[in-house]
Amino acid sequence: MSQAMNPSPDSALPDTTTYHDHLRQAGFSPTTGGVWLKAGRSERVQGWKLHVSSVPAEAHALLEAILPVLRASQVPFKIARDATILGLLNEGGLGATQVGKFCTIYPADDAAASALAAQLVAATRGFNGPVITSDMALGNLVYARYGGFNTIVERDLLGQHHLYIRDGAGELIADAYTQPFVAPSFAACPFDGVPATAARRAGGPATFGPGYVLVDVIKQHAKGNVYLAILASSQDSVAARVIKEGRKHCLSDIHGRDIRVRLRRQGEIHARLEGLVPVPACDPYFEVEGDGYLPMAYLAGADLESVVQATLKRGPWSAAGRAGQLRLLGALRQLTGAVQRLHGAGFVHRDLSVSNVWLGDDGNTWLLDLEIAQHVGDPSPVFGKGTPGFMAPEQEAGAAPTFAQDIHAVAALILFALTGLDPRRTLFARADSRARNVRHLAASVPDALLDVVLAGVDDDPLARPALAAIGQQLAAYEAGLRAGCAPGATPPAAPIDFAACAHAAGLGLLHHAFRDPHSGLWLSAGIANAGGGQEQASSYELRRGANRGVAGVVYALARLQRAGIALGDAAPALGQAVDWLLSDAVTPDRGMPGLHFGDAGVAVGIAEAVCAGLVPATPRIGELIERVFAAPITWPDLTHGAAGQGLAAMMCADSLGTHAPLAMAQRCARYLAETQAPDGSWVMPDGVPGMSGETLSGFAHGVAGMVFFLLEHGARFNDRTSGASAARGLRWLEGHALPVDGTAALQWHYSDRQGAVWNWWCHGAPGIALTFLRAYRHTRDPAMALLARRALDAVDPHLRAPNLTICHGLAGIGEILLEAAQTLGEPAWRDKAATLAGTIVHLGHRCADGSLVWLAEDPVAPTADLMVGMGGVAHFLARLGEGGPALGFPLLP
Repeated sequence: MSQAMNPSPDSALPDTTTYHDHLRQAGFSPTTGGVWLKAGRSERVQGWKLHVSSVPAEAHALLEAILPVLRASQVPFKIARDATILGLLNEGGLGATQVGKFCTIYPADDAAASALAAQLVAATRGFNGPVITSDMALGNLVYARYGGFNTIVERDLLGQHHLYIRDGAGELIADAYTQPFVAPSFAACPFDGVPATAARRAGGPATFGPGYVLVDVIKQHAKGNVYLAILASSQDSVAARVIKEGRKHCLSDIHGRDIRVRLRRQGEIHARLEGLVPVPACDPYFEVEGDGYLPMAYLAGADLESVVQATLKRGPWSAAGRAGQLRLLGALRQLTGAVQRLHGAGFVHRDLSVSNVWLGDDGNTWLLDLEIAQHVGDPSPVFGKGTPGFMAPEQEAGAAPTFAQDIHAVAALILFALTGLDPRRTLFARADSRARNVRHLAASVPDALLDVVLAGVDDDPLARPALAAIGQQLAAYEAGLRAGCAPGATPPAAPIDFAACAHAAGLGLLHHAFRDPHSGLWLSAGIANAGGGQEQASSYELRRGANRGVAGVVYALARLQRAGIALGDAAPALGQAVDWLLSDAVTPDRGMPGLHFGDAGVAVGIAEAVCAGLVPATPRIGELIERVFAAPITWPDLTHGAAGQGLAAMMCADSLGTHAPLAMAQRCARYLAETQAPDGSWVMPDGVPGMSGETLSGFAHGVAGMVFFLLEHGARFNDRTSGASAARGLRWLEGHALPVDGTAALQWHYSDRQGAVWNWWCHGAPGIALTFLRAYRHTRDPAMALLARRALDAVDPHLRAPNLTICHGLAGIGEILLEAAQTLGEPAWRDKAATLAGTIVHLGHRCADGSLVWLAEDPVAPTADLMVGMGGVAHFLARLGEGGPALGFPLLP
């Protein structure tokens, strides 16, 4: 597998002409920082900063106009690195609050900001750029907001970073990117005659444009919203409409075309196709305050994605039943015919996706969003690309529009309907792996239909069949179902050698997982912390932790060794990784204390490698263990706090044969007993915005995880206090259980503030089942076994989900089922786990060297992480393949 899969702005964007030479020619010495070119540096923490908006087609000319002003003022500034980055900014790709911010300027003080703003307003006259909605408008393309220059970044107890400035009294407050902009009360506006208000109107009149009344916002987007509206131009003409908005200068390209051009053009295409292709009728395009609007007829129904999800109910094709299958096959056949008619009119859709195929309540299938469609005879440059997973590879590479590109998208849409999975998952595998996988995932579908669909997603456009051939196979299958002549029973699948698959997965971790090109260590997908002003971090980063990071991969490979899966390259790889972990390199999670996100998990990963004989015990490891288990305790949960730190202490004591860490386990038990609420739950302490003051139920952050530790501690040390606390927590969990649709199965609300129901390891019934299973192991109380069974009753072994990981995916549910099999002595749970594993195995790619790799969570790169990557998949397969119960659930004793 290729290692060049990082989609971060630093490496994955096309090589475009940067603005670097332009700055140098103007006398600046720019440095590159992520997506920015920077000239100079301000030492100020905060103040009034200026932004200048632009579009790619005018950026060079605009620089010619403003750089002399900036040079004369000797003011630090930064600009978007190149036209591609500017395009991303203006379509909201780097955050809605960043739209339009081509140039950011950091004046020395308020007086300098006012003077410089006046000069820039004059210099930008006649240029175009998107409105910057998080700022106040000063004139032309110049905007201002009060905020951080060198923003104060604070990390909370869960490792999330938050951006702060100081108020008039010197206290930290959030650096809020409000829309519309509101100036802080302590920051006097230095710009003469300009009120500190929003750059955009906050609302609209009762009637909008030529007789429309806006009813609701269907979809919000930085480039423009989608509205539900009523056309009420007269009492005799009242009709529902969907109105697409295009905010001026958003989605501007190097040819000077923006979203408004796209919408106007879409309306013209719809008019040309009326009566020929099933597309909604459009009213005339209009503009209000420079923004564009395209009204379309409202069609009752739902998009293909919603209908497939409702029909398959997260199961395989067979779960749809005959009626559901017939409805979907009829819609897919209509889709194929509609695209044929579109091609007959000379157009390539270029963005056929699950959201752009509409299944009307009247039984008709419609094509939506022809915004980037192109006539094959139109030589003008295309508008944008398509949707990942459905877009043909040659289209993604920038090839001219062809009908074959839409054929690929139609085949991908059929594949989505037949498997219930994002095509990026099923198309990740190549060649024989892909065909074998699809036949397993769509086991009840006729081979003839699968053959033509697989040909339709072939990388070679010339190998793709005609749409008529695809339509014939859909019609044949549909007719067979209607006549009661469904395909014969699918022969039983060949048994899977899970031990061999685990070995192949281990090789995948060592040889094909996504790595840092400099250190050779495993990269993790970055955690997005939705601070409005956090402009852009790398998409992938080196992390230390066990959940997401290098320590977790060390742990996974060591566990494979313990399961008897010998990997010749494991020892040197782990030696290098452990040396790096011991070096305490700067990472986003450095210095955190927890089991899943912190040094306790690092200690567990290293101790596991020592226990497996893959790295030697050294004094440096001993020093790490001593430091980690002397850390303070400030948070209660399993992933970040006391419950996890206490479990880590017990696991390290066992792996390293030392009692020293157990003092931490005792401290953690006391902390949890003292902070437990009278009802048996825990209220999250202060220090984490959005979670403090909340009582959660699940295993990762909630009552279940804390009770699990107390059960383990009470049993290990015969500690009555821990046992009593655990008993109170178990009663709380039982008392807050909810029946599932009147069945015996149980579920839980996410928390006392959030009524959502999750169904994974981290939050939800499967994770909570782990706690009841451990309670049964220690107490042999049949009531605990019954609660565990009821918590797992709703688990469908045929579950389809795009996430394959332990944390919130299929591998985690499989691991819990294995725990049930071991603890309850009931092999049926293992059989369910094996069925889930069959789905996982058939979403992997078999490399030429025999390795197996997956897109376990991240849809782009095969990351190796234990809880959110391939490491957890390998661990699950190893447990299924081992002869005895040598392994338990990851990161638990």
